[in-house]
Amino acid sequence: MKKANLGSFIFSIICILLFLIVSFSNGIDHSFTGLHPLNMVIYFTLATLVFGVIGFSGVQDWKGVIRSIATVIITLGLSAFLMVIIFFGSLLR
Repeated sequence: MKKANLGSFIFSIICILLFLIVSFSNGIDHSFTGLHPLNMVIYFTLATLVFGVIGFSGVQDWKGVIRSIATVIITLGLSAFLMVIIFFGSLLR
C-alpha cells in the first residue's frame, strides 16, 4: 500500500500538468477518442483520488500522512475545479 500512496501522489502532480497542457494548448483534436480532453483529465483525476484514499492504508510515517493528505486535497480541488469548468462550458455550447 505504500506504493499506492507514493504512486497516487505522483499521479496527482501529473493530473495538474495534464490540466495545464490541455487548458493552454490550442485545438487538441479529440475526434479519435470522442471525449473532450478535460473529461479525460477529470476521469484520470478521480481515479487518482480513489487510489489516494486507498493509499491512506499504507501510511507508516508522518511523510506518508502528509503525502496522502496532499494527494486528496490536490485531486479534490482539481476535480471540483474541472467539474465547474465542464459544467459552465456545457452551458455555453
